[in-house]
Amino acid sequence: MNSDIQIRMLNAAYACMLPLARLLLRSGITYRQFDAVAKRAFVREAMGESDSRGRATNTSRVAVKTGLSRKDVKRVRDSLGSPELLGVGPATDQSGPPSRVLHTWHVDERFLDEEGHPRVLEFQNEIAGFSALVHAVAGDVPPGAVRAELRRAGAIIEREDGSLQAVKRYYVPGNVDEKAITVMSGMVFPMTAGVAHNSDPARESEGFIQRFAFSDSLDASVVPEFRRWSRIQATKFIEAMDDWLAEHESRESLDVHEAPTTAGIGVFYYEGLKAEAIIREDSD
Repeated sequence: MNSDIQIRMLNAAYACMLPLARLLLRSGITYRQFDAVAKRAFVREAMGESDSRGRATNTSRVAVKTGLSRKDVKRVRDSLGSPELLGVGPATDQSGPPSRVLHTWHVDERFLDEEGHPRVLEFQNEIAGFSALVHAVAGDVPPGAVRAELRRAGAIIEREDGSLQAVKRYYVPGNVDEKAITVMSGMVFPMTAGVAHNSDPARESEGFIQRFAFSDSLDASVVPEFRRWSRIQATKFIEAMDDWLAEHESRESLDVHEAPTTAGIGVFYYEGLKAEAIIREDSD
């Protein structure tokens, strides 16, 4: 049975997962792909913890901590030296039906023309049409649902006679800004890493500053003003931090006795529901 602290932690994690899930879905990433990454993260972190005698955590202990099978743990441990994330290789393709349909459409001879390009496919043709393509790679997923999703993503166009033409090779359902990836790795990661550091009872260094100024009862009419003013003030602050960091960066060769350290500070803006409100919404 989960303790109160576990339930509250899971609720907080769930609230944080909602915008992350939105970003992943917009990028065409499936739950199975995310599950493989999450599994890798759990194993990696569990491996980093030593036992009470200071010994490295073995496979059995990692399995106990993570709730994964020893077989799963071993498979993940063996993959940690690989530059690719677990589960994204061709032998373990965990992409969704739209991605698999587009890929097969571009490489399977049954669906290519004489020049090796994707053919225009009849929708209902169960031998060499779109329905046959979907059934070949997506099992019992309805071809109409796949057609609707690919059309929404702009990956196919439907011609006047109802036939379908592939116009993109890859399925990316949303207009994903590259900046989102940079912000996730450059801001979300250090922020959550800071939370983990500050909550670690065994930490030997001082805590990292993490502050959030907010109001639960701000007059809606002043929100645009606060948005503009906070951007100006935050920009001034970050520029001052950037100047200080630039002034103190090491200009020596990396052959010095002590390697350079990565350090920084971030500021972020938010308006919308609080995490607690989102959790309550789902509980009602």
